[in-house]
Amino acid sequence: MDYFGYFLRILISVLLTIKNYIRSVLLMLNLPGPPALPLLGNVLLAKQHEELIYLSMQGPSLFGPLIRVWISLLPVITVFEPRHLKIILSTNKTNQKGFFYKVLHNFIGQGLITNNGYKWKKNRKLIQPYFHINILEKFIDNFAECSQRFVSKLDGKECVKITPFVNECILDILHNSVLGVPLDMDSPYRKGELQAIERFVKPWLILETIYNWTSSANYEKRQKHSLNSYTRDILIKRRKQIKPSLKTCFLDMFIEIFESNEHFTEEDLINETVTFMLAGQDSVAGTLAFALYFIAKNQGVQEKIQKEISAFEVNAPVTINELNQMKYLEQVIKETLRLVPVIPILNRVITEDILLDETVIPAGTNLFISPFVTHRLKEFYPDPMKFDPDRFEESRIQNMHPYSYLPFSLGPRNCIGNKFSMIELKTVLFYFLRKFEINLPAGNEDVKLTYRATIRASGGIWLNLNRRQ
Repeated sequence: MDYFGYFLRILISVLLTIKNYIRSVLLMLNLPGPPALPLLGNVLLAKQHEELIYLSMQGPSLFGPLIRVWISLLPVITVFEPRHLKIILSTNKTNQKGFFYKVLHNFIGQGLITNNGYKWKKNRKLIQPYFHINILEKFIDNFAECSQRFVSKLDGKECVKITPFVNECILDILHNSVLGVPLDMDSPYRKGELQAIERFVKPWLILETIYNWTSSANYEKRQKHSLNSYTRDILIKRRKQIKPSLKTCFLDMFIEIFESNEHFTEEDLINETVTFMLAGQDSVAGTLAFALYFIAKNQGVQEKIQKEISAFEVNAPVTINELNQMKYLEQVIKETLRLVPVIPILNRVITEDILLDETVIPAGTNLFISPFVTHRLKEFYPDPMKFDPDRFEESRIQNMHPYSYLPFSLGPRNCIGNKFSMIELKTVLFYFLRKFEINLPAGNEDVKLTYRATIRASGGIWLNLNRRQ
């Protein structure tokens, strides 16, 4: 073995990393951004929800198109202009997922969300065919069954905190469509808790060698072990039961990949299954809850949806063709995702120098991409705080900047489950709004947004339910 050559390669890599870090720091010193504390930087904003939301909304006018923030001594640039996002996201050659996703490994494992490089490319290529619309529409019966259970639990209720019911409904759907088993009270997927925000507020915990000594790390490891063991037990049972011609859930499809491709290991199978279960919970449940809030707050919007739904037979199961005809309901979901993109921040690291306007962003620089900010830019969305589903009429979409709307990210690393989520949301809303008219109880007309890794409504969302005649 050429030890000298090996050492030399490591030394060159370290020197390049140091060089790029210095270039990033020098750039940051010339960029505007919120005041930063010594050593801590801007990390305390992660727990100052109101100030963080304020800075997100006012950042473009206060600081311009490139905003400097510090995660301790790590320089990060926040980017939100569509012209810049096109350069960054349109190709996978100049960027990869950054440090934020690495700290998720202890919780979510190494699946499509957190991986980079060869493993991500390989698994994405193998899994992508299973997200063709012809396969996804087979899940509608499952969506409908879970939606009807959700609606039946609300029978007889007049004023209800809807968020726990929504969370239960989405977890029910995921258990059936991803794992192929009914939701039970012992499911560890009920109990997941992300520690990432704590690690940012105490940035020394970003270092794995330090974090691994903490109680939070031990908790995450136990949690991950519980999720993996539960999923593996289901995997073993399904491999004994599955018929080659009958695939009823994504786990069955992952088993097919595993058994036909030696490069897709059992570890890959478990990681991707856990990733799909966890990624589909907070994001879809949050979108569903906020959609119901906006529908209840805007009675004219609700009337249009009810009129669209009433065109279909009252007691018949919904079909994919009928869901496709519900254009206005889809516009409502898209407008919800514009105002409240449940994943408000994406993280990328630049792998080679890029030019944004007149500014050279050095290789190795971390970026925060903020759909939350982009979706509120007045030049793309006039009166941006108004809930207006008509923004997404087909004729108006054609004139939108293609990178001004990114609730599922864009480019090669966009969310693989975006079509699945849209069908899921439309189905649940169809069954819910076919049965109930809703409005907001007095004192609950406004919600306060809070941020953990997804955006939530502080205190949950309350609705008045009136059964439709």
